[in-house]
Amino acid sequence: MKAFKRVLAVILSLVMVLSLTCTAFADSDYSTPPTERLRFDSKGYFRILQLADCQDGMLPRYGMIEFIKKALDKYKPDLVVFTGDNTTSISTEFEAKLAIEAIIDPVAEAGVPFTFVFGNHDAEDVSKEYHYSIYSQYSNCYAYDAVPEMYGMGTHNLPIYSADGSKVAFNLWMFDSNMYNEEKGGYDHIHEDQLQWYVDASNTLKAQNGGEAVPSLCFQHIVPNEAVDYVRTSDTEVKNGYYNEDNGKWYYLDPEYVEKDSLLMEHPCPGTVDSMQMELFEQQGDVLGVFVGHDHVNDYIINTTLKNAKGESIDIVNTPGCTFSSYGDELMRGCRIIDLNEKDPWNYKTESPTFFNVMGDTEETRMMSYFSREIGWWYVAKVLEFIPEIGPALAEGFLKLVYTLAHL
Repeated sequence: MKAFKRVLAVILSLVMVLSLTCTAFADSDYSTPPTERLRFDSKGYFRILQLADCQDGMLPRYGMIEFIKKALDKYKPDLVVFTGDNTTSISTEFEAKLAIEAIIDPVAEAGVPFTFVFGNHDAEDVSKEYHYSIYSQYSNCYAYDAVPEMYGMGTHNLPIYSADGSKVAFNLWMFDSNMYNEEKGGYDHIHEDQLQWYVDASNTLKAQNGGEAVPSLCFQHIVPNEAVDYVRTSDTEVKNGYYNEDNGKWYYLDPEYVEKDSLLMEHPCPGTVDSMQMELFEQQGDVLGVFVGHDHVNDYIINTTLKNAKGESIDIVNTPGCTFSSYGDELMRGCRIIDLNEKDPWNYKTESPTFFNVMGDTEETRMMSYFSREIGWWYVAKVLEFIPEIGPALAEGFLKLVYTLAHL
């Protein structure tokens, strides 16, 4: 009993220390931009890895973590951007800390800078300030809260300098698209003070660039309202669309405005209020495209009718989620690679490799995908591994048996 009391006392002491630490974090100022600059490499290239909707908790699905590690190794990005719902709805700071560390540790180990924005789920029960306190512990975290008084948290921009470091050659806008609209219901939107900050910062960059707009990309969680304008319906089956059982219609994206192989597998879910963000992008002329997540099973590039300073469309790009915890599609789950070229900064190249594109399509990876979704069986196998001598073989045999029976 005395030993138990001593252990309990130690646990309570640790909890108190963590509580004090969390309080200290909550009072911190996260408005300082990173001291290190992003820049194009010696050949004039810059690569971004976008990870949308990791959306898992303190014990994340092992398939997602292995996928992140492999994507980092395979594509060797210069920056990782997490575009919201980086964690799921979690109720304690302790859970939030472990959930964040699970997805950031592989990025830190790879030595790659990262930034992030919030989604609608991240801070439902644990504050955004606490989330920032965990992210900011990493030396490779480039995210910051540009104006703490601004609506939401974490709206900021990251300039990418030329290979020789002499000027800002490109820019990245990061918007907190916020959570839920408490007055009207549905999802929230980017608010007026955030948009005014964007206009002011865009004009500053323009002035520094001899009056010319600096080519930019935008990253946020919730899709702009304009995406809905390109959705069409059909009474007969269509390719790359989805069927709505409620009204018996097929929904798809207008092929005149989308790039090849774009997939609409659920209706776009923008904010209830149209913030007019896209119209401001057209006014400023600097944005090439808006990259979002949120709608886990959509994978598309819409070439909107809105134009940037070079007369090219301001694209809306939806990246599939990489979560195994929330809803998803086994054949679409993945990430997005974005390649920039300093010699051609008003264009970008992008692809959205799936889990199997990255990991390889083998029996092992299909089992990994299956047991990352049906996680309970995987936990049973991990317990079996503890059995002396026969544990590992027993666990492997157990998983193969479950997988075989599930696919009969």
